[in-house]
Amino acid sequence: MNSYNLIMKLQAKMQDPRFADRFNRIVSEFNSIPGVQQEVMRIAQIEDEKKREKAISKLPDRVKKLVREVYSLLNE
Repeated sequence: MNSYNLIMKLQAKMQDPRFADRFNRIVSEFNSIPGVQQEVMRIAQIEDEKKREKAISKLPDRVKKLVREVYSLLNE
């Protein structure tokens, strides 16, 4: 998914208050970890499942959990 599609999908899903609450909680956790935002956005744009999983596997455990939550939210 390219950046534009990712942003458009996120904007549409943010209309749902439950999604917005969960997403904002995850984002605030990301913001508390230095340098993670850019890496997570890069990973979110990887379309190949194997490459995405490989990139996620290199992240710290706490960040892996958060990335999987975001990915799951976006694909609900």
